[in-house]
Amino acid sequence: MKQFLKRRFSTLYFFYQYLGYRIALLLVFSFLLVLMDSLGLAMFIPLLQVADQRAAGVVANDSSIQFVRDFFNTLHLDLTVVNVLLMIVLLFILKGVFFFYTTKYVGVTKIVFSKILRERLGVGLRDLSYKEFVSTDVGRLQNSLTGEVERVIDACGQYLDTIKNVLFVAGYLGFAFFLDWKFSILVAIGGGLSNFIYKAFYKRTQELSRNITKNNHRYGGIVIEIVNHFKYLKATGRNYFLFNRLHKELISLVNNGISVVTIGARLGALREPLTVMVIAAVIATHVLVFQSPLSGVMVILLFFYRAMQKVIDLQMNWNNYLARTGTVENIVSYQKYLDEHKEVFSGHRQLEQIESIELENVSLYYNDVNVLKQINLKIRKNESVAFVGESGSGKTSLINVICTLIPMSSGVFLVNGQEIASCVNQQYKQKIGYISQEPTIFNASVFDNITFWEEKTAANLAKFQRVVDMCSLRAFLTELPNGENTLLGNNGVNISGGQKQRISIARELYRDVELLIMDEATSALDSETEQEIKDSIESLQGKVTIIAIAHRLSTIRHADKIYLMERGQVVAEGTFDELRQISPYFKKLTELQGM
Repeated sequence: MKQFLKRRFSTLYFFYQYLGYRIALLLVFSFLLVLMDSLGLAMFIPLLQVADQRAAGVVANDSSIQFVRDFFNTLHLDLTVVNVLLMIVLLFILKGVFFFYTTKYVGVTKIVFSKILRERLGVGLRDLSYKEFVSTDVGRLQNSLTGEVERVIDACGQYLDTIKNVLFVAGYLGFAFFLDWKFSILVAIGGGLSNFIYKAFYKRTQELSRNITKNNHRYGGIVIEIVNHFKYLKATGRNYFLFNRLHKELISLVNNGISVVTIGARLGALREPLTVMVIAAVIATHVLVFQSPLSGVMVILLFFYRAMQKVIDLQMNWNNYLARTGTVENIVSYQKYLDEHKEVFSGHRQLEQIESIELENVSLYYNDVNVLKQINLKIRKNESVAFVGESGSGKTSLINVICTLIPMSSGVFLVNGQEIASCVNQQYKQKIGYISQEPTIFNASVFDNITFWEEKTAANLAKFQRVVDMCSLRAFLTELPNGENTLLGNNGVNISGGQKQRISIARELYRDVELLIMDEATSALDSETEQEIKDSIESLQGKVTIIAIAHRLSTIRHADKIYLMERGQVVAEGTFDELRQISPYFKKLTELQGM
Protein backbone atom coordinates (compact mmCIF):
# COMPACT_ATOMS: atom_id res chain seq x y z
CA MET A 1 0.00 0.00 0.00
CA LYS A 2 2.73 2.44 1.03
CA GLN A 3 4.85 1.68 -2.03
CA PHE A 4 1.83 2.05 -4.32
CA LEU A 5 1.02 5.47 -2.84
CA LYS A 6 4.66 6.49 -3.04
CA ARG A 7 4.88 5.59 -6.73
CA ARG A 8 1.49 6.81 -7.93
CA PHE A 9 0.47 9.53 -5.50
CA SER A 10 3.60 11.11 -4.05
CA THR A 11 1.76 14.04 -2.43
CA LEU A 12 -0.85 11.76 -0.84
CA TYR A 13 1.99 9.56 0.39
CA PHE A 14 3.70 12.60 1.94
CA PHE A 15 0.55 13.45 3.92
CA TYR A 16 -0.05 9.76 4.66
CA GLN A 17 3.39 9.59 6.34
CA TYR A 18 2.18 12.08 8.92
CA LEU A 19 -1.55 11.31 9.11
CA GLY A 20 -1.79 7.56 8.48
CA TYR A 21 -5.22 6.13 9.32
CA ARG A 22 -6.67 9.62 9.78
CA ILE A 23 -6.95 10.01 5.99
CA ALA A 24 -9.01 6.80 5.80
CA LEU A 25 -11.31 8.04 8.57
CA LEU A 26 -11.75 11.32 6.72
CA LEU A 27 -12.80 9.40 3.61
CA VAL A 28 -15.32 7.38 5.64
CA PHE A 29 -16.87 10.50 7.21
CA SER A 30 -17.00 12.23 3.82
CA PHE A 31 -18.61 9.19 2.20
CA LEU A 32 -21.31 9.02 4.89
CA LEU A 33 -21.95 12.75 4.49
CA VAL A 34 -22.45 12.54 0.73
CA LEU A 35 -24.52 9.36 1.14
CA MET A 36 -26.99 11.04 3.52
CA ASP A 37 -27.24 14.10 1.27
CA SER A 38 -27.78 12.03 -1.89
CA LEU A 39 -30.38 9.78 -0.27
CA GLY A 40 -32.19 12.84 1.06
CA LEU A 41 -32.34 14.35 -2.43
CA ALA A 42 -33.37 11.03 -3.97
CA MET A 43 -36.36 10.87 -1.61
CA PHE A 44 -37.91 13.82 -3.45
CA ILE A 45 -38.63 11.52 -6.39
CA PRO A 46 -41.09 9.23 -4.56
CA LEU A 47 -42.42 12.32 -2.78
CA LEU A 48 -43.36 13.87 -6.13
CA GLN A 49 -44.88 10.63 -7.35
CA VAL A 50 -46.92 10.07 -4.22
CA ALA A 51 -48.00 13.72 -4.02
CA ASP A 52 -49.19 13.93 -7.59
CA GLN A 53 -50.11 10.58 -9.16
CA ARG A 54 -51.59 12.34 -12.17
CA ALA A 55 -48.37 14.06 -13.23
CA ALA A 56 -47.37 12.34 -16.42
CA GLY A 57 -43.66 11.62 -16.81
CA VAL A 58 -42.67 12.65 -13.31
CA VAL A 59 -38.94 12.20 -13.13
CA ALA A 60 -38.48 8.46 -13.48
CA ASN A 61 -40.37 5.20 -13.84
CA ASP A 62 -41.24 3.03 -10.88
CA SER A 63 -38.24 0.73 -11.34
CA SER A 64 -35.82 3.58 -10.73
CA ILE A 65 -37.16 4.07 -7.21
CA GLN A 66 -37.79 0.44 -6.41
CA PHE A 67 -35.01 0.56 -3.81
CA VAL A 68 -37.04 3.21 -1.94
CA ARG A 69 -40.15 1.05 -1.95
CA ASP A 70 -38.09 -1.95 -0.78
CA PHE A 71 -36.54 0.14 2.00
CA PHE A 72 -39.97 1.29 3.28
CA ASN A 73 -41.30 -2.27 3.09
CA THR A 74 -38.34 -3.46 5.18
CA LEU A 75 -39.27 -0.88 7.83
CA HIS A 76 -42.94 -1.89 7.53
CA LEU A 77 -43.91 1.64 6.52
CA ASP A 78 -46.30 2.80 3.85
CA LEU A 79 -44.95 4.98 1.05
CA THR A 80 -46.92 8.10 2.01
CA VAL A 81 -46.17 11.82 1.79
CA VAL A 82 -45.79 12.10 5.58
CA ASN A 83 -43.49 9.10 5.83
CA VAL A 84 -41.33 10.26 2.93
CA LEU A 85 -41.10 13.77 4.41
CA LEU A 86 -40.10 12.35 7.79
CA MET A 87 -37.46 10.19 6.09
CA ILE A 88 -36.09 13.26 4.23
CA VAL A 89 -35.88 15.21 7.51
CA LEU A 90 -34.14 12.27 9.23
CA LEU A 91 -31.60 11.89 6.43
CA PHE A 92 -30.73 15.60 6.46
CA ILE A 93 -30.39 15.52 10.25
CA LEU A 94 -27.93 12.65 9.82
CA LYS A 95 -26.21 14.67 7.12
CA GLY A 96 -25.82 17.51 9.63
CA VAL A 97 -24.28 15.12 12.17
CA PHE A 98 -21.80 13.76 9.64
CA PHE A 99 -21.06 17.29 8.40
CA PHE A 100 -20.17 18.28 11.98
CA TYR A 101 -17.83 15.34 12.46
CA THR A 102 -16.29 15.67 9.00
CA THR A 103 -15.61 19.39 9.43
CA LYS A 104 -14.29 18.90 12.96
CA TYR A 105 -12.12 15.97 11.90
CA VAL A 106 -10.59 17.95 9.02
CA GLY A 107 -9.73 20.75 11.46
CA VAL A 108 -8.33 18.36 14.07
CA THR A 109 -6.36 16.51 11.38
CA LYS A 110 -4.72 19.77 10.29
CA ILE A 111 -3.77 20.57 13.89
CA VAL A 112 -2.33 17.07 14.41
CA PHE A 113 -0.46 17.35 11.12
CA SER A 114 0.97 20.70 12.26
CA LYS A 115 2.20 19.17 15.52
CA ILE A 116 3.76 16.09 13.90
CA LEU A 117 5.37 18.10 11.10
CA ARG A 118 6.85 20.71 13.46
CA GLU A 119 8.16 17.99 15.77
CA ARG A 120 9.73 16.02 12.94
CA LEU A 121 11.42 19.06 11.40
CA GLY A 122 12.52 20.19 14.87
CA VAL A 123 14.05 16.79 15.61
CA GLY A 124 15.65 16.86 12.17
CA LEU A 125 17.32 20.18 12.97
CA ARG A 126 18.31 18.91 16.43
CA ASP A 127 20.03 15.87 14.90
CA LEU A 128 21.53 17.68 11.89
CA SER A 129 25.28 17.14 11.83
CA TYR A 130 27.35 20.17 12.76
CA LYS A 131 29.57 19.68 9.73
CA GLU A 132 26.54 20.03 7.47
CA PHE A 133 25.00 22.87 9.50
CA VAL A 134 27.97 25.19 8.99
CA SER A 135 27.38 25.13 5.22
CA THR A 136 23.57 25.05 5.17
CA ASP A 137 21.36 27.77 3.67
CA VAL A 138 20.19 29.56 6.83
CA GLY A 139 17.46 31.40 4.92
CA ARG A 140 15.96 28.13 3.77
CA LEU A 141 16.38 26.63 7.22
CA GLN A 142 14.60 29.53 8.94
CA ASN A 143 11.84 29.74 6.34
CA SER A 144 11.23 25.98 6.28
CA LEU A 145 10.83 25.77 10.05
CA THR A 146 8.57 28.83 10.38
CA GLY A 147 6.60 30.31 7.47
CA GLU A 148 6.74 27.25 5.23
CA VAL A 149 5.25 25.03 7.93
CA GLU A 150 2.12 27.19 8.05
CA ARG A 151 1.80 27.11 4.27
CA VAL A 152 2.22 23.35 4.02
CA ILE A 153 -0.45 22.88 6.72
CA ASP A 154 -2.76 25.05 4.61
CA ALA A 155 -1.80 22.96 1.57
CA CYS A 156 -2.76 19.83 3.51
CA GLY A 157 -6.19 21.34 4.21
CA GLN A 158 -6.71 22.17 0.53
CA TYR A 159 -5.59 18.68 -0.47
CA LEU A 160 -7.96 17.01 1.99
CA ASP A 161 -10.82 19.24 0.80
CA THR A 162 -10.02 18.18 -2.77
CA ILE A 163 -10.34 14.51 -1.79
CA LYS A 164 -13.58 15.24 0.05
CA ASN A 165 -15.05 17.04 -2.97
CA VAL A 166 -14.04 14.16 -5.26
CA LEU A 167 -16.24 11.92 -3.08
CA PHE A 168 -19.10 14.41 -3.26
CA VAL A 169 -18.91 14.58 -7.05
CA ALA A 170 -18.70 10.78 -7.34
CA GLY A 171 -21.69 10.35 -5.00
CA TYR A 172 -23.92 12.89 -6.73
CA LEU A 173 -23.05 11.62 -10.21
CA GLY A 174 -23.57 8.02 -9.11
CA PHE A 175 -27.08 8.68 -7.85
CA ALA A 176 -27.92 10.80 -10.89
CA PHE A 177 -26.62 8.09 -13.23
CA PHE A 178 -28.81 5.55 -11.47
CA LEU A 179 -31.87 7.75 -12.05
CA ASP A 180 -31.21 8.82 -15.67
CA TRP A 181 -27.99 7.63 -17.29
CA LYS A 182 -28.35 9.67 -20.53
CA PHE A 183 -28.78 12.93 -18.67
CA SER A 184 -25.90 11.99 -16.36
CA ILE A 185 -23.49 11.39 -19.24
CA LEU A 186 -24.32 14.82 -20.73
CA VAL A 187 -23.57 16.62 -17.47
CA ALA A 188 -20.39 14.57 -16.90
CA ILE A 189 -19.16 15.63 -20.35
CA GLY A 190 -19.95 19.26 -19.55
CA GLY A 191 -18.09 19.06 -16.25
CA GLY A 192 -15.10 17.43 -17.95
CA LEU A 193 -14.93 20.18 -20.55
CA SER A 194 -14.92 22.84 -17.82
CA ASN A 195 -11.79 21.23 -16.42
CA PHE A 196 -9.84 22.25 -19.54
CA ILE A 197 -10.51 25.89 -18.70
CA TYR A 198 -9.06 25.44 -15.23
CA LYS A 199 -6.00 23.58 -16.46
CA ALA A 200 -4.81 26.76 -18.13
CA PHE A 201 -4.49 28.31 -14.67
CA TYR A 202 -2.93 25.35 -12.86
CA LYS A 203 0.51 25.48 -14.49
CA ARG A 204 0.92 29.20 -13.86
CA THR A 205 -0.19 28.83 -10.23
CA GLN A 206 2.33 26.05 -9.64
CA GLU A 207 5.16 28.11 -11.17
CA LEU A 208 4.28 31.14 -9.02
CA SER A 209 4.18 28.93 -5.91
CA ARG A 210 7.76 27.75 -6.47
CA ASN A 211 8.90 31.34 -7.02
CA ILE A 212 7.24 32.42 -3.76
CA THR A 213 9.03 29.65 -1.83
CA LYS A 214 12.41 30.75 -3.24
CA ASN A 215 11.53 34.39 -2.43
CA ASN A 216 10.79 33.43 1.16
CA HIS A 217 14.10 31.57 1.48
CA ARG A 218 16.07 34.58 0.24
CA TYR A 219 14.02 37.04 2.29
CA GLY A 220 14.50 35.00 5.47
CA GLY A 221 18.25 34.72 4.81
CA ILE A 222 18.64 38.49 4.46
CA VAL A 223 16.64 39.10 7.66
CA ILE A 224 18.97 36.75 9.56
CA GLU A 225 22.02 38.56 8.16
CA ILE A 226 20.60 41.93 9.23
CA VAL A 227 19.83 40.71 12.76
CA ASN A 228 23.21 38.99 13.20
CA HIS A 229 25.26 41.93 11.91
CA PHE A 230 23.04 44.87 12.84
CA LYS A 231 25.72 46.78 14.76
CA TYR A 232 28.24 46.60 11.92
CA LEU A 233 25.65 47.51 9.29
CA LYS A 234 24.42 50.45 11.34
CA ALA A 235 27.90 51.74 12.11
CA THR A 236 29.06 51.60 8.49
CA GLY A 237 25.84 52.79 6.88
CA ARG A 238 25.57 49.54 4.92
CA ASN A 239 22.22 48.79 6.51
CA TYR A 240 20.65 50.63 3.55
CA PHE A 241 22.29 48.23 1.11
CA LEU A 242 20.88 45.12 2.78
CA PHE A 243 17.49 46.73 3.29
CA ASN A 244 17.43 47.51 -0.45
CA ARG A 245 18.03 43.81 -1.13
CA LEU A 246 15.28 43.01 1.34
CA HIS A 247 12.96 45.46 -0.42
CA LYS A 248 13.61 43.87 -3.84
CA GLU A 249 12.75 40.42 -2.50
CA LEU A 250 9.67 41.86 -0.83
CA ILE A 251 8.49 43.44 -4.09
CA SER A 252 9.02 40.16 -5.93
CA LEU A 253 7.19 38.29 -3.16
CA VAL A 254 4.26 40.73 -3.28
CA ASN A 255 4.01 40.61 -7.09
CA ASN A 256 4.00 36.80 -7.13
CA GLY A 257 1.45 36.76 -4.33
CA ILE A 258 -0.82 39.20 -6.19
CA SER A 259 -0.60 37.00 -9.29
CA VAL A 260 -1.70 33.95 -7.28
CA VAL A 261 -4.57 35.91 -5.72
CA THR A 262 -5.62 37.18 -9.16
CA ILE A 263 -5.77 33.64 -10.54
CA GLY A 264 -7.81 32.56 -7.53
CA ALA A 265 -10.21 35.47 -8.07
CA ARG A 266 -10.65 34.56 -11.74
CA LEU A 267 -11.44 30.97 -10.83
CA GLY A 268 -13.94 32.16 -8.23
CA ALA A 269 -15.59 34.48 -10.75
CA LEU A 270 -15.92 31.60 -13.24
CA ARG A 271 -17.52 29.29 -10.72
CA GLU A 272 -21.22 30.25 -10.92
CA PRO A 273 -21.38 31.22 -14.64
CA LEU A 274 -19.60 28.02 -15.66
CA THR A 275 -21.96 25.88 -13.60
CA VAL A 276 -25.05 27.55 -15.05
CA MET A 277 -23.67 27.34 -18.62
CA VAL A 278 -23.12 23.57 -18.34
CA ILE A 279 -26.53 22.96 -16.74
CA ALA A 280 -28.27 25.17 -19.34
CA ALA A 281 -26.57 23.36 -22.24
CA VAL A 282 -27.56 19.97 -20.82
CA ILE A 283 -31.18 21.03 -20.24
CA ALA A 284 -31.41 22.38 -23.80
CA THR A 285 -30.04 19.13 -25.21
CA HIS A 286 -32.36 17.05 -23.04
CA VAL A 287 -35.51 18.98 -23.99
CA LEU A 288 -34.78 19.89 -27.62
CA VAL A 289 -32.86 16.83 -28.80
CA PHE A 290 -34.29 14.03 -26.67
CA GLN A 291 -37.77 15.64 -26.50
CA SER A 292 -37.96 14.82 -22.75
CA PRO A 293 -40.27 16.78 -20.41
CA LEU A 294 -38.44 19.24 -18.18
CA SER A 295 -40.41 18.16 -15.13
CA GLY A 296 -38.83 14.74 -15.47
CA VAL A 297 -35.35 15.95 -14.66
CA MET A 298 -35.88 18.55 -11.91
CA VAL A 299 -34.64 16.36 -9.05
CA ILE A 300 -31.76 15.09 -11.18
CA LEU A 301 -30.91 18.70 -11.99
CA LEU A 302 -30.62 19.35 -8.28
CA PHE A 303 -28.13 16.48 -8.07
CA PHE A 304 -26.12 17.90 -10.93
CA TYR A 305 -26.21 21.46 -9.72
CA ARG A 306 -24.69 20.25 -6.49
CA ALA A 307 -22.25 18.05 -8.39
CA MET A 308 -21.13 20.97 -10.57
CA GLN A 309 -20.70 23.16 -7.48
CA LYS A 310 -18.48 20.47 -5.99
CA VAL A 311 -16.56 20.12 -9.27
CA ILE A 312 -15.82 23.84 -9.17
CA ASP A 313 -14.96 23.63 -5.46
CA LEU A 314 -12.68 20.71 -6.25
CA GLN A 315 -10.94 22.69 -8.99
CA MET A 316 -10.51 25.72 -6.73
CA ASN A 317 -9.19 23.53 -3.89
CA TRP A 318 -6.73 21.96 -6.29
CA ASN A 319 -5.61 25.35 -7.59
CA ASN A 320 -5.20 26.57 -3.99
CA TYR A 321 -3.14 23.48 -3.29
CA LEU A 322 -1.01 24.15 -6.38
CA ALA A 323 -0.49 27.70 -5.07
CA ARG A 324 1.34 26.02 -2.19
CA THR A 325 2.96 23.21 -4.14
CA GLY A 326 6.34 24.97 -3.98
CA THR A 327 6.04 24.85 -0.21
CA VAL A 328 5.15 21.14 -0.19
CA GLU A 329 8.02 20.34 -2.55
CA ASN A 330 10.39 22.34 -0.36
CA ILE A 331 9.28 20.62 2.87
CA VAL A 332 9.52 17.17 1.24
CA SER A 333 13.00 18.06 -0.03
CA TYR A 334 14.09 19.61 3.27
CA GLN A 335 12.80 16.65 5.27
CA LYS A 336 14.85 14.37 3.01
CA TYR A 337 17.87 16.67 3.44
CA LEU A 338 17.60 16.52 7.24
CA ASP A 339 17.22 12.73 7.17
CA GLU A 340 20.24 12.30 4.88
CA HIS A 341 22.49 14.53 7.00
CA LYS A 342 21.42 13.26 10.37
CA GLU A 343 24.15 12.89 12.96
CA VAL A 344 24.25 9.16 13.66
CA PHE A 345 25.62 7.81 16.92
CA SER A 346 24.91 4.14 17.51
CA GLY A 347 26.88 3.59 20.73
CA HIS A 348 25.10 2.12 23.76
CA ARG A 349 27.90 1.92 26.32
CA GLN A 350 27.06 3.96 29.42
CA LEU A 351 29.62 6.61 30.32
CA GLU A 352 29.67 7.31 34.05
CA GLN A 353 32.61 9.71 33.87
CA ILE A 354 35.44 10.74 31.57
CA GLU A 355 38.62 9.11 32.87
CA SER A 356 40.75 9.69 29.78
CA ILE A 357 40.63 10.90 26.16
CA GLU A 358 43.10 9.48 23.66
CA LEU A 359 43.64 10.19 19.97
CA GLU A 360 45.79 7.86 17.85
CA ASN A 361 46.85 8.91 14.34
CA VAL A 362 43.74 11.06 13.92
CA SER A 363 43.36 12.94 10.63
CA LEU A 364 40.62 15.22 9.36
CA TYR A 365 39.77 16.41 5.86
CA TYR A 366 37.56 19.33 4.84
CA ASN A 367 36.65 19.02 1.16
CA ASP A 368 39.92 17.19 0.40
CA VAL A 369 41.96 19.66 2.47
CA ASN A 370 43.94 17.88 5.19
CA VAL A 371 43.43 20.08 8.28
CA LEU A 372 44.59 17.55 10.91
CA LYS A 373 47.45 15.15 10.28
CA GLN A 374 48.22 12.09 12.38
CA ILE A 375 47.36 13.62 15.76
CA ASN A 376 48.45 11.62 18.81
CA LEU A 377 47.68 12.73 22.36
CA LYS A 378 46.28 11.54 25.65
CA ILE A 379 44.38 13.64 28.20
CA ARG A 380 43.81 12.17 31.66
CA LYS A 381 41.07 12.99 34.13
CA ASN A 382 41.45 16.37 35.89
CA GLU A 383 44.48 17.21 33.76
CA SER A 384 44.77 20.66 32.17
CA VAL A 385 46.10 20.85 28.62
CA ALA A 386 46.42 23.68 26.12
CA PHE A 387 46.85 24.04 22.38
CA VAL A 388 48.80 26.94 20.92
CA GLY A 389 49.78 27.87 17.40
CA GLU A 390 49.10 30.27 14.59
CA SER A 391 45.59 30.80 13.23
CA GLY A 392 44.76 27.97 10.86
CA SER A 393 47.08 25.52 12.58
CA GLY A 394 44.13 23.19 13.36
CA LYS A 395 43.46 23.97 17.03
CA THR A 396 39.70 24.58 16.72
CA SER A 397 39.32 21.65 14.31
CA LEU A 398 40.95 19.42 16.90
CA ILE A 399 38.54 20.69 19.55
CA ASN A 400 35.64 19.97 17.17
CA VAL A 401 36.81 16.38 16.86
CA ILE A 402 37.17 15.99 20.64
CA CYS A 403 33.62 17.38 21.10
CA THR A 404 32.40 14.97 18.37
CA LEU A 405 31.02 17.97 16.48
CA ILE A 406 32.89 16.76 13.41
CA PRO A 407 33.79 13.09 12.84
CA MET A 408 37.45 12.35 12.22
CA SER A 409 38.36 11.11 8.75
CA SER A 410 40.72 8.42 10.05
CA GLY A 411 42.42 7.25 13.21
CA VAL A 412 41.29 6.06 16.63
CA PHE A 413 39.38 8.11 19.23
CA LEU A 414 39.23 6.47 22.67
CA VAL A 415 37.35 7.50 25.81
CA ASN A 416 38.31 5.50 28.90
CA GLY A 417 40.18 3.14 26.59
CA GLN A 418 37.07 2.37 24.51
CA GLU A 419 36.09 3.60 21.04
CA ILE A 420 34.08 6.82 21.29
CA ALA A 421 31.61 5.30 18.81
CA SER A 422 30.64 2.68 21.40
CA CYS A 423 29.57 5.32 23.96
CA VAL A 424 26.19 7.00 24.31
CA ASN A 425 27.18 10.23 22.59
CA GLN A 426 24.65 12.45 24.33
CA GLN A 427 26.00 11.30 27.70
CA TYR A 428 29.50 12.25 26.60
CA LYS A 429 28.47 15.69 25.36
CA GLN A 430 26.50 16.49 28.49
CA LYS A 431 29.73 16.17 30.47
CA ILE A 432 31.39 18.87 28.34
CA GLY A 433 31.41 22.61 28.99
CA TYR A 434 32.27 24.74 25.96
CA ILE A 435 33.32 28.39 26.11
CA SER A 436 34.02 29.87 22.70
CA GLN A 437 35.69 33.05 21.52
CA GLU A 438 32.26 34.25 20.38
CA PRO A 439 30.15 33.90 23.54
CA THR A 440 26.65 32.44 23.35
CA ILE A 441 24.02 34.74 24.86
CA PHE A 442 20.30 33.97 24.73
CA ASN A 443 17.51 36.55 24.64
CA ALA A 444 16.66 35.88 28.27
CA SER A 445 17.52 37.10 31.77
CA VAL A 446 20.97 36.86 33.33
CA PHE A 447 19.73 34.11 35.63
CA ASP A 448 18.27 32.06 32.78
CA ASN A 449 21.41 32.57 30.66
CA ILE A 450 23.64 31.18 33.40
CA THR A 451 21.36 28.45 34.78
CA PHE A 452 19.78 27.49 31.44
CA TRP A 453 16.24 28.20 32.65
CA GLU A 454 16.45 26.20 35.89
CA GLU A 455 13.94 26.88 38.66
CA LYS A 456 14.82 29.43 41.30
CA THR A 457 15.17 27.00 44.17
CA ALA A 458 17.32 27.86 47.19
CA ALA A 459 20.03 25.46 46.01
CA ASN A 460 20.06 26.83 42.46
CA LEU A 461 20.14 30.44 43.68
CA ALA A 462 23.07 29.68 45.98
CA LYS A 463 24.91 27.99 43.13
CA PHE A 464 24.13 30.93 40.85
CA GLN A 465 25.53 33.42 43.38
CA ARG A 466 28.70 31.33 43.71
CA VAL A 467 29.51 31.36 39.97
CA VAL A 468 28.59 35.08 39.80
CA ASP A 469 31.40 35.74 42.26
CA MET A 470 33.77 33.33 40.51
CA CYS A 471 33.28 35.18 37.20
CA SER A 472 33.45 38.74 38.62
CA LEU A 473 29.82 39.50 37.75
CA ARG A 474 28.75 40.91 41.12
CA ALA A 475 29.32 44.58 40.27
CA PHE A 476 27.73 44.06 36.85
CA LEU A 477 24.54 42.65 38.42
CA THR A 478 24.17 45.51 40.89
CA GLU A 479 24.25 48.02 38.02
CA LEU A 480 21.43 46.32 36.09
CA PRO A 481 17.89 47.77 36.52
CA ASN A 482 16.37 44.38 37.39
CA GLY A 483 19.49 42.62 38.59
CA GLU A 484 19.63 38.96 37.68
CA ASN A 485 16.17 39.25 36.02
CA THR A 486 17.33 41.81 33.43
CA LEU A 487 16.81 40.70 29.83
CA LEU A 488 20.02 40.74 27.80
CA GLY A 489 18.45 41.18 24.34
CA ASN A 490 19.16 39.36 21.09
CA ASN A 491 22.65 37.85 21.31
CA GLY A 492 23.35 40.09 24.32
CA VAL A 493 22.97 43.32 22.37
CA ASN A 494 22.55 45.27 25.63
CA ILE A 495 25.91 44.30 27.17
CA SER A 496 29.61 44.49 26.34
CA GLY A 497 31.77 41.76 24.86
CA GLY A 498 33.55 41.18 28.14
CA GLN A 499 30.28 40.87 30.02
CA LYS A 500 29.03 38.37 27.46
CA GLN A 501 32.20 36.35 27.91
CA ARG A 502 31.90 36.28 31.69
CA ILE A 503 28.25 35.16 31.51
CA SER A 504 29.25 32.45 29.03
CA ILE A 505 31.97 31.22 31.39
CA ALA A 506 29.61 31.35 34.39
CA ARG A 507 27.11 29.14 32.53
CA GLU A 508 29.68 26.36 32.12
CA LEU A 509 30.96 26.67 35.68
CA TYR A 510 27.36 26.44 36.91
CA ARG A 511 26.95 23.07 35.18
CA ASP A 512 29.67 21.26 37.17
CA VAL A 513 31.04 19.71 33.97
CA GLU A 514 33.79 17.10 33.85
CA LEU A 515 35.51 18.45 30.75
CA LEU A 516 35.82 22.21 30.32
CA ILE A 517 36.85 23.41 26.86
CA MET A 518 37.89 27.03 26.41
CA ASP A 519 38.47 28.40 22.92
CA GLU A 520 40.01 31.84 23.47
CA ALA A 521 37.59 32.17 26.39
CA THR A 522 39.18 35.31 27.88
CA SER A 523 40.00 37.13 24.65
CA ALA A 524 37.33 39.83 25.16
CA LEU A 525 38.24 40.59 28.78
CA ASP A 526 40.29 43.45 30.17
CA SER A 527 43.52 42.54 31.97
CA GLU A 528 42.09 42.88 35.49
CA THR A 529 38.98 40.79 34.77
CA GLU A 530 41.05 38.28 32.82
CA GLN A 531 43.25 37.77 35.86
CA GLU A 532 40.18 37.22 38.06
CA ILE A 533 38.72 34.69 35.64
CA LYS A 534 42.11 33.02 35.26
CA ASP A 535 42.35 32.64 39.02
CA SER A 536 38.84 31.14 39.13
CA ILE A 537 39.64 28.67 36.36
CA GLU A 538 42.99 27.78 37.87
CA SER A 539 41.14 26.99 41.10
CA LEU A 540 39.38 24.27 39.10
CA GLN A 541 42.65 22.63 38.08
CA GLY A 542 42.83 19.16 39.51
CA LYS A 543 39.04 19.13 39.92
CA VAL A 544 37.93 19.02 36.26
CA THR A 545 39.64 18.22 32.96
CA ILE A 546 40.50 21.47 31.16
CA ILE A 547 41.33 21.91 27.47
CA ALA A 548 42.24 25.44 26.41
CA ILE A 549 43.09 27.25 23.20
CA ALA A 550 44.83 30.53 23.90
CA HIS A 551 46.89 33.19 22.21
CA ARG A 552 47.46 34.90 25.55
CA LEU A 553 50.05 32.56 27.00
CA SER A 554 49.58 33.92 30.51
CA THR A 555 46.23 32.10 30.73
CA ILE A 556 47.84 28.68 30.13
CA ARG A 557 51.11 29.13 31.96
CA HIS A 558 50.18 26.59 34.63
CA ALA A 559 48.70 23.96 32.29
CA ASP A 560 49.91 20.42 32.91
CA LYS A 561 50.77 20.02 29.23
CA ILE A 562 50.86 22.33 26.22
CA TYR A 563 50.71 21.13 22.61
CA LEU A 564 52.25 23.34 19.95
CA MET A 565 50.47 22.98 16.59
CA GLU A 566 51.56 23.91 13.09
CA ARG A 567 49.71 23.18 9.82
CA GLY A 568 47.47 20.55 11.40
CA GLN A 569 50.25 18.72 13.25
CA VAL A 570 51.52 18.60 16.81
CA VAL A 571 55.14 19.70 16.46
CA ALA A 572 56.05 19.94 20.16
CA GLU A 573 54.63 19.22 23.60
CA GLY A 574 55.55 19.73 27.21
CA THR A 575 55.04 22.09 30.13
CA PHE A 576 55.30 25.83 29.69
CA ASP A 577 58.96 25.91 30.74
CA GLU A 578 59.83 22.78 28.73
CA LEU A 579 58.35 24.24 25.52
CA ARG A 580 60.23 27.47 26.02
CA GLN A 581 63.42 25.42 26.10
CA ILE A 582 62.76 23.10 23.13
CA SER A 583 60.76 25.37 20.75
CA PRO A 584 62.27 28.57 19.35
CA TYR A 585 58.83 29.56 18.07
CA PHE A 586 57.22 29.19 21.50
CA LYS A 587 60.10 31.02 23.15
CA LYS A 588 59.62 33.89 20.70
CA LEU A 589 55.91 34.03 21.55
CA THR A 590 56.68 34.32 25.26
CA GLU A 591 59.15 37.10 24.64
CA LEU A 592 56.69 39.04 22.48
CA GLN A 593 54.13 38.82 25.29
CA GLY A 594 56.68 39.90 27.93
CA MET A 595 56.88 36.58 29.69
